[in-house]
Amino acid sequence: MTTPAVNFGNDMNSALAQNAGHDVLTSAGPISDDYMLSTADVSVIEGPQGSAKTTSSFKKMLVEAQRIYPGADGVRRYELGVFREKYDNLWKATIPSYFTVIPKNFPGSEWTGASPRAAKHVVRFDDGFGRIELTVHFLAFGESASPEDLRGLQFTDVYLNEIDTMPENLFTYLVGRVGRSPPRAVIRRGGRIYGDMNAPDVLSWTYRDLHEDPKEGYKLFRQPGGRDPGAENLKAMGREYYDYQARINAHRPWWVRRMVDNLPGFSRDMDLVYSRFDDQRMVSPMPLQVFPYLPVLVGVDGGLTPAAWYAQETNDGQLRILAEICLERGGMKELAEEMLVLEGRRFAGCEFATVCDPAMGNGETDDVGEVSEGSERLRLSKHLGRKVVCAKVSNQDIDARCEVIRDKISLNLEGGRPGYILDPSCKALRRGKNQTYHFRRLQGTNDRASIAKTPDSHIGDAEQYGSTLCGTAAAKTRQREDRQRRERRREEARNAGRYNPHKRGRG
Repeated sequence: MTTPAVNFGNDMNSALAQNAGHDVLTSAGPISDDYMLSTADVSVIEGPQGSAKTTSSFKKMLVEAQRIYPGADGVRRYELGVFREKYDNLWKATIPSYFTVIPKNFPGSEWTGASPRAAKHVVRFDDGFGRIELTVHFLAFGESASPEDLRGLQFTDVYLNEIDTMPENLFTYLVGRVGRSPPRAVIRRGGRIYGDMNAPDVLSWTYRDLHEDPKEGYKLFRQPGGRDPGAENLKAMGREYYDYQARINAHRPWWVRRMVDNLPGFSRDMDLVYSRFDDQRMVSPMPLQVFPYLPVLVGVDGGLTPAAWYAQETNDGQLRILAEICLERGGMKELAEEMLVLEGRRFAGCEFATVCDPAMGNGETDDVGEVSEGSERLRLSKHLGRKVVCAKVSNQDIDARCEVIRDKISLNLEGGRPGYILDPSCKALRRGKNQTYHFRRLQGTNDRASIAKTPDSHIGDAEQYGSTLCGTAAAKTRQREDRQRRERRREEARNAGRYNPHKRGRG
């Protein structure tokens, strides 16, 4: 039998053990125990649904209250701010979970507040080493709230329930609100922030700061997925709990990945341009190899946030997306500079076939004498030192623009290889395929008006222009080799001499 991870003293232990039949003293597993005992500045537990994350957070609250240094009167005082993004969620989910740990009517406690407003619970107990006064403030802070609303609030620590749903500016501001009550001189440490979440969306700031680029002082505690042999809290939930969720949502693999298997992923609740894209199958775990004997296809989107897409199409039809460039701001000169640096580093010895957004040729005419070098296409061509042509596709025909990429995504090659494969460095294209490259619908209708403009839509458009080269000679044969073949044929013709009918043999 799993043993309790901590001991809160006789009166608290008794209340916890008897509270609504919940055995909250029993450890959910080693990861949740490590989280409860963490002393990091920022501690976050991440796990599947039903893995006791919220319960572990409130048990961590009791651990922190025990560890606080006492004041001059010998009482250890601990003030915790508990936040959710809405009061509705606070009262329907967070507070009921709190009551499974500390009941509202805990002997000697004082509860104030009612839905849908803030609440406070003052709890006094003895853990066998002295008196503890725990004050818990329940608050909400959503996207529309202002940090100014938090002025004057002071806590020992803060707990952010479902931290990935909270706005980043709340976290930023709360850093200055912790470690203040009791003052640091009494508790002899800085304030702490802890939280819980399911595996986050890859667009979340929590994914960036805890997964993609972990920050100093941050500690992530990742529980095993619900179907993993080491899954936590199975004594309470049972293995069937996760098997059932995975079975019912089998047609939503992106949801199962995050909520059951505890793997960061994507929230796909919009009308995606490439709905059949399979992230696990079509993103290479390793950088893709560049084949110098094949031309490199380059697609370019212009404007003030230009982008460039690099790919190769193999003889069996696989489209290999090798690199992307996405500028937050710039023109053709800045884009060309980035492209030349990338090409020198990644594509040395390769030849390029470059096409661009047809709109980048605006201002040009068929009259050579009237062609303006002010067009984006010509400026890019000049800075790159090579030919750039406009893609032969209409920007107004969305289906035609998407057709090649959709066909490649649907293509299955010999040996189970996908027809579309993405280099792991192409983060914007990956986000777009899974979430951010989607249709904008006309309000009040089901008509797709256009592709929504997002930071990732520019590279998605560049991909469509570049993909128009698929299946053409430009994608199969390097121009240098083409020229060499033509020159060889001409040389062979010259060496063969001209046919002279008078030199025919006579019988």
